[in-house]
Order: sequence, then C-alpha cells, then structure tokens
Amino acid sequence: MRKLALATALSVCTGTAFNAVAEDGGSHFTLTPGLGYYNFDSERSLDDATALSAAFGYEFDSPWALELVYMMANTDSDTATSVDVDHDQYRLDALYYFNRGSGVQPYLASGIGRGSFETDTADMDETMANLGGGFRFFVQDNTAIRTDIRAIYGDDDSTWDYVATLGLNLIFGSSGGSASKMVEPVAAAAAPAEAAPALDSDGDGVADNLDQCADTAAGMAVDSVGCPTDNDGDGVANADDQCPDTEAGAKVDEVGCYLELLEAKEVRLAVQFATMSDEVREEYMPEVEKVAEFMRAYVNTDVIIEGHTDDRGAEAFNLELSERRAKSVAAVLTNRFGIDASRVTAIGYGESRPLVDNQTAENRAKNRRVVAVVTAQVKTRVQ
Repeated sequence: MRKLALATALSVCTGTAFNAVAEDGGSHFTLTPGLGYYNFDSERSLDDATALSAAFGYEFDSPWALELVYMMANTDSDTATSVDVDHDQYRLDALYYFNRGSGVQPYLASGIGRGSFETDTADMDETMANLGGGFRFFVQDNTAIRTDIRAIYGDDDSTWDYVATLGLNLIFGSSGGSASKMVEPVAAAAAPAEAAPALDSDGDGVADNLDQCADTAAGMAVDSVGCPTDNDGDGVANADDQCPDTEAGAKVDEVGCYLELLEAKEVRLAVQFATMSDEVREEYMPEVEKVAEFMRAYVNTDVIIEGHTDDRGAEAFNLELSERRAKSVAAVLTNRFGIDASRVTAIGYGESRPLVDNQTAENRAKNRRVVAVVTAQVKTRVQ
C-alpha cells in the first residue's frame, strides 16, 4: 500500500515537471523519482528488496548540487519466523557533477540522514551516511536518465548496505544557462542561427584560436594544431624533408638527412682488464654505452674494437688474449646495447702497440686496454 501511494505521488510530480518550461539556466531545481535494488548488510538479517525513491534538488551554477531524498523499501526478516519490515530513509546529499553542459555527466555523491526500520511491534532509528556516484544521460535539454549506486553506513551497528537506483532526472526553473548543450529549435519556421566563421589568418584550415603555428606557408600540410607535419619526427617539416624516413633519434641536417662523419673518430674506452682475463666488469659498462649512444646518433657509422695487452707472457698468447678482450667488448655492444653486429668489428693487437713502456705495474695496467674506433661511410649526395 505504501509503495502504491509513493508511486502515485511520483507520477503526479513527474507529469508536472514535464510540463514545466525550463529557461536556459546554470542553476535550477530537479526532481528525480527512482526505482532501485536494496542490498541489506547480512548483520541486519533482512532480505534484499525493491526500493522506491524521490529526490528534490537544487543545482548551483557550478558543478555542485544538493538533494533532499526519501527512500522506502518493504522487506522481510530472513529469520525462522518471517517478519514484515518497512524501511524508510530521509537524507541530504551533496553531488558533484563532471562535464557540466555535456550530454553524459558522471558525478560523485555523499550524504547523511536518518533511517528507520518498523515492524508491527517495534521501531528502530539510526543515523545513516552514504557515499557513491553515477552517471546522468540527457535525452532532452531538461530530461535525463540517472544511474546511481550508493554504499550506506549504519552508525548504530556499523553496517554497510548497498543500493543501486535507476531514476528519471527532471530539470525545471533554470536561470543563466542550460543543464546540457543539447539544442532544440524554438519554432519550426525559425531558421537555425549560423555560427560566425572562425578566423584562420594563414589559411591552413586550423582556426587561429587553435593554431599553434599561426604563420605556416600557403599550401603546406599541417597537423591538428596547425603546425607543419613531420612524419619521421626529426624536426624538419615534410615539405622541406629530403629524407622523410630517418630513424627516430638520429641527428639530421637542415633538410632532414642523416648527418655523416667525414673522418674517423676515436673514442677511448676506460676499460681495463685483470691479468689473463677477458671479462668486461660491470663498472666499465657506462664507458661501452657511450660508444653505443654515439652509434645510435650516427646511424651510418661502424666501429672497430681494438684489444691490447702488456708484454708479459708469450707474444702469440697475448695476441689471442687481446682478440678475446676486443670480442668481449663487441659482445656487450651488440647483446646488451642493441648495436647491429654487422657494424662491429673486433681486432686484437696483442703487445705490439703499447701506450707506455711496460717497466712498472702501473704502466702495464694502462697497456691492458680496449680502444673503439668509430668510422663513417662517406657518401656523395646527388645535387
């Protein structure tokens, strides 16, 4: 009987709201009848139930709104002796809408109020707080479908109830701007207003208020913000780029082509080895990485890794050891830093090219070294 009475009242209010004429307004009143599913905390020993609700609200000329909400649900206890229980809830909610003025508006909500549970023989009240949110979908300027889900905390027994509601959100009494940007003609005979054409000073098809490159040359292809397109991202516009497919990160000249070295460049690696060892220790990895970074920047270069030893031991053994050391560094370049193996050559020179004499332990340590020589392929450009 209580549900029928509430449904009848909501029908009357709904019809009234539909007939109200809303002016364009940023602040306005709302009426939202709703139908929902109420899930009671298991501590309450109540069956889940259908919920009816009505919310009367005021939306400010901002993202905020306030609503007075009444909700009711008729349920039964899930104990051995089933008892009919009427639940009524009165609360004040605050809502925060995102994308105000759009056709789909998500929102967050929170509120506080009182809830009662009434049977034929008992009546219990408690303070109830809620937190949740939902979406509002406009079907007309002042009519929307609203989905809502709330977690409701009962203060007396620290319970958590949950309710999901589908409502019809009706807006009336607007002033200062419309609830959504959906536009309807005022009269069938009225011609739609034509927007003034956006100013485009450089004629590139991007309006001045969006154009980040406002002086592009006539006929030049531009992107969505009015700047010359640069497909390979080398900083040279497509219209001026004579090499339109250079690799990302490569150094290029003013016409977008690779910068090329015209002479050999030697990069000294501070990589030293223990006596009789060809293992590249972790502490020297940053030195090897410098060579890799140089080769990534100059993609037409190759590298020769030269290995050297001191003069202790047999000459043939030192030659073989120096080659193993050079190959160890080459392997780090290719396997760890991703340089193509076709660009890397390893050569061992043994003890034949010392930096200093081998008279002291310090000098011998300096001679146990690896040097990288980076060379470039010199090309002649077609004029």
